[in-house]
Amino acid sequence: MESNFSLYQAIVETAKKYPQNNALLFMGKYLNYQELIEKIDLFANGVNRLGFKTNDVITMALPNVFEAIISFYAVNKLGIISHVVHPVTPVIQMRKFMASTNSKVLIIMDSFFERYQDLLKDGIMFILVSPVDEFGLIKKVGYHMMNRKKLNNIPYGNNIMKFKSLYNHNLASEANTDPFATSTYLHSGGTSGEPKTIELSNYAINYLASKVSFIMEIDDLTNKHMLGVLPMFHGFGLCMGIHGILRFGGVTTLMPKFNADETVKLVKNNQVNFIIGVPSLFEALLKHPEFSHPNIKNIEQVFVGGDYVALDLKKRFDQAMELVGSKARLLEGYGLTEVVTVSSVNTIKNHNQTSVGKPLPGIDMAIVDVETKEFLSNNQNGIIVISGPTLMNGYLNDEAATSNSTLIKDGKKWILTGDLGFIDELGYVHFKQRLKRIIKVSGISVLPAEIENLLMSYEAISEVAAIGIPDEEKGNMVKLFIVWNDKSQRIDNSKIEEIIKINLGSYAVPKEIVELKQLPKTEIGKVNVLELEKM
Repeated sequence: MESNFSLYQAIVETAKKYPQNNALLFMGKYLNYQELIEKIDLFANGVNRLGFKTNDVITMALPNVFEAIISFYAVNKLGIISHVVHPVTPVIQMRKFMASTNSKVLIIMDSFFERYQDLLKDGIMFILVSPVDEFGLIKKVGYHMMNRKKLNNIPYGNNIMKFKSLYNHNLASEANTDPFATSTYLHSGGTSGEPKTIELSNYAINYLASKVSFIMEIDDLTNKHMLGVLPMFHGFGLCMGIHGILRFGGVTTLMPKFNADETVKLVKNNQVNFIIGVPSLFEALLKHPEFSHPNIKNIEQVFVGGDYVALDLKKRFDQAMELVGSKARLLEGYGLTEVVTVSSVNTIKNHNQTSVGKPLPGIDMAIVDVETKEFLSNNQNGIIVISGPTLMNGYLNDEAATSNSTLIKDGKKWILTGDLGFIDELGYVHFKQRLKRIIKVSGISVLPAEIENLLMSYEAISEVAAIGIPDEEKGNMVKLFIVWNDKSQRIDNSKIEEIIKINLGSYAVPKEIVELKQLPKTEIGKVNVLELEKM
């Protein structure tokens, strides 16, 4: 499948093949491919009339609603750079993001206008989305009643306009853009430091999206539904949850915020067949009382990534799938936004559940020594590095950070992931730990992931996280956070310490154990290490 064109052109090609096939599902309403392209073109026409040019930047801070998809592809058609950010980014951070990207337009939900209206002082133009514009009167009235205090006082005018008011029938010309030039700005996670703005090209995103059929081991994805719950400001959600499925004629079932009840209902109705998500999503599904319903067998493929994945979670999920007669297995992949997202992944036919799979076709992965950066042999621990067509163009306006994150060896450019792992003799990549999270106890490396994986094998434990805290004598020690499934089954602290000491050694024994009702999470469901470090 070709990648040498724009993201807009990619789904236009799909629409030519399957114009009447469903493309998007949101709150019970479908848009087919022809309708989707028509709405993308109408919005692009309106944006074009506002006078924006190729390589201008438009910021989108939307949950997964119809308009998020429409605006993303419309902007891409015009050669404008899409700057995709979290829809509830603090206004101070949003101001920094928009200034650093030189963006003068913000597309947000109309109910969020009050949060960001101070940006009017910066000359920012607002395009406000009502998520029920494509629906009937009852939903429109209900939405307005629910948000009337936020909606009644919006001063619409030249710098504040409604999304749908931009729909225009005067056809805008499609930009003749370089597929290797930057088309999209995404931000790094920011859970372990200051987020950076990552520049991705049309080609990089298209290339990875072209591997969806390979990953799924399915040639025909038409009428198959992917749960589009991972947000578009995350590479995993944007490329694999939305663009990749649309390239192959499938359906993205949009969900602005994960809801286990709604997900189970959609699965039972055969409106979700594929799920990609972070570990907490699958933990929530396993706890749902209806997840043993016979129709759960409608789940055909599930992929997990974006955070450390306990082996016990995979085993429990796989058992749940076996009980309902589904062949799906919880398959782990690995990647980072600097390479769009997935670079290696397990598949149904070719998997090792203790690994993060083998590299995708066209993607090279290797291990280098932490200090010397020399290539290492099989089964040797070091930094995971990645090379291939999905590499970012760089960090925006930060040549030093770009240089520090890349390595030139054997005539190839490699991304230094900052993650510790190894590759076995069969070519499976094994992710062990974020290097930044390794805890040095008396000079000995302790891996939080090993502690977490060990304790998650106990049924009484619902969630667990380990971090490092300063210690005068040992430099650092482990602090453990535990969420219990049932406090009546609670394991004494002394027993937990004994379990860890026997299995992982004395250096991994925690100095402190804290019980929580739940672990703090980032916007996409990862454990928020920065919040834990403040406790």
